[in-house]
Amino acid sequence: MTADAISPVTFCLLQFNCVFLKELLETCYVTYMRRSITVFPKLTDKEVSAIVETGKQYARAFNMASECLINNSSTSKRFLHNVQYGRIKDECPSLPTGLVQCARDVAVEAVKTWNVKRTKLKQKHPKKAERMKRPSMKEKCTMRYDVRTVTLRGSQLTFSTCDKRIKTIITIPEFFGERYSSSEGWKFKGANIGIDKKRRVFVNLIYECPDYEIVENDGKIVGLDRGVYNIVTTSEGVHYGAKDARRVKRKYNYVRSGLQEKGTRSAKRRLVSISGCEKRFVHDQNHCISKKLANTDDVSVYVLEDLSSMNMLRLKGKSNKTMRKWISNWSYSDLEFKLTYKCQKNGIKVEFVDARYTSRKCSVCKTIDKASRNGNRYTCRHCGSSMHADVNAAINIRDNYITRAQKSGQAAVNQPYGWGARGKPETEPLGQTLTSKPSGSS
Repeated sequence: MTADAISPVTFCLLQFNCVFLKELLETCYVTYMRRSITVFPKLTDKEVSAIVETGKQYARAFNMASECLINNSSTSKRFLHNVQYGRIKDECPSLPTGLVQCARDVAVEAVKTWNVKRTKLKQKHPKKAERMKRPSMKEKCTMRYDVRTVTLRGSQLTFSTCDKRIKTIITIPEFFGERYSSSEGWKFKGANIGIDKKRRVFVNLIYECPDYEIVENDGKIVGLDRGVYNIVTTSEGVHYGAKDARRVKRKYNYVRSGLQEKGTRSAKRRLVSISGCEKRFVHDQNHCISKKLANTDDVSVYVLEDLSSMNMLRLKGKSNKTMRKWISNWSYSDLEFKLTYKCQKNGIKVEFVDARYTSRKCSVCKTIDKASRNGNRYTCRHCGSSMHADVNAAINIRDNYITRAQKSGQAAVNQPYGWGARGKPETEPLGQTLTSKPSGSS
């Protein structure tokens, strides 16, 4: 059918529908970044009591929704709304409708996650999968609020409760407003509200922004090898050691074991006081390392190993007890997350390659030999090249990405492939550790 065979009005409607569908498809594939900031509003005792009562009814609504989904083997929001909405309103009459819908959405997500974990556990331990605990929420819970139930206008925050809508004035730190300003596309999208152990009401404000468009530059391609003894090692020979992190982890493991064995009231109070100290230290260290890497000049691409199957190896029992303990205490995914979003804001791409044989392969002659590695040293038995084992792995990671880019016809390669600028194999890559002394010093 041509445009002459239809009326002008119908033709205009077809054009409008095509444009609308194109915009809709573009919107569906847009990915977003999220950031949050925690504030502690000053509320009266009556308002705190209203939040406590809201949390009890919110948890009751969540538990009713999750039980309904599991008993009916469904994860459909529409089915849950048609079947359980009236019962939830009867059980929680003072809970606002918006919070009922928020509890419903959280329950659907929790049941989906529970189904995935249960399916994976069935493959190895069917009996444990049958006894797996169902998702539930305690009365002292953190409630998810969306834009219908919480609003932020300037410094005034309002949110719904079982009693009435609470209005309060909050103070957002200046650094957060400067770093994630509305001019760059950051918008307020909701909040998480709860009460901590000190009976303080906290509000996690959530902001959302479309992903930054990465502009390709002519910088270097750098491979990164993550490990237990060295948190990150670059293909240029820079090491970010894990000596402090391992010392802190050993310290807190020793302290916790002694306090748990003692079991007194003072020991339990001490366990509560030190809870989270190790986690905060590791988070701070990952933040510092990822910030240094993201702010490095003349870098266009960071290449990492794809370690998404690391937890599956532990689940299937393909590692010994010591290795499983190391993997459990290894925060490789947290560092990967922090590095990705910081590099994305600075215009640096983060790519992933297959992790197989990167530690066994020689970065010069590409010969795979497990016996060539001895501790933290790699000496190739084929070509005789010798270097740090983590640097060798980082170079292999970088070269694997370069080879893949050449085969797929992506960007031009501006680095030599395993050879020095003089056409000779590199026996020891240039670079220094963060703790090494400057050249010429004693």
